[in-house]
Amino acid sequence: MCIRIRTPDAPEPQKGPPPLTPRVEKDYSVLPKEKELVKPGDEKGVEFGSSKKQAAGIGTSAKGTEALKIPLNTGNGGGTGVTT
Repeated sequence: MCIRIRTPDAPEPQKGPPPLTPRVEKDYSVLPKEKELVKPGDEKGVEFGSSKKQAAGIGTSAKGTEALKIPLNTGNGGGTGVTT
């Protein structure tokens, strides 16, 4: 009795990429017309800052890294979960 072991068929090679298409040459000597982005008389006034000064207590908060500091051991003691 003869047993034949069949080998798989060899895979076919992949197809190459499609051929490159030539570039379409455009005429860049003719530029598009400039569009008006803002209608005449529609300009808005620009105001930088304000002429009003802040109240004395508003601008005194901590700035920079001072604002990031967490107060520790402030002496409240309530709700910390530590009993003596």
